[in-house]
Amino acid sequence: MVIASGSKQPIFWASRIIQPGRIVRPRTRSKYLKCLSCFFAVIGGVLVASKTGVSSYGFLFLAMSSSLMLIASFWERDKSMMYYSGSIFFFVDCLGVYRWLLS
Repeated sequence: MVIASGSKQPIFWASRIIQPGRIVRPRTRSKYLKCLSCFFAVIGGVLVASKTGVSSYGFLFLAMSSSLMLIASFWERDKSMMYYSGSIFFFVDCLGVYRWLLS
């Protein structure tokens, strides 16, 4: 256990918090999902904006981006991002997938 001299508070370092008996790392799963979500959003946006024959598949990438952000928000218990990504996923991306790919 690492404790600052004379105090009973854990020492905070850049990416770790040292607590008695264990090391707590930051939430790497949700960070990974957020980065992957950003990657899918960029690909989907470029495909939709390119106005080519495969542009309609951009909505799949955008839907994947929103769903990954929804999962990451759920893991972090961030209600505002859950509402945001859930509403974007259900109302915009699913409408785009239905309109451009299924009909």
